[in-house]
Amino acid sequence: MNRYDLSQLMKEVETELTRPGGNFDTLYGHDPKTLEQAKMIAAIALTAADVYYSKLTKIEFGLREADERGEK
Repeated sequence: MNRYDLSQLMKEVETELTRPGGNFDTLYGHDPKTLEQAKMIAAIALTAADVYYSKLTKIEFGLREADERGEK
């Protein structure tokens, strides 16, 4: 994921975090400190998910190449 993709996803997450009466607001409120912490956690989670799926893609590509070459 590039920086643009991350910023777009973060905008969507921030919208959900700040939606009045939304799940996050109902459970945790809208204290500015809580929101900043939630945004940081969301950014970390998105980055970790990106690393994980990149690794899966690399593994799947390697397996497909090995299969095409007839390797086990």
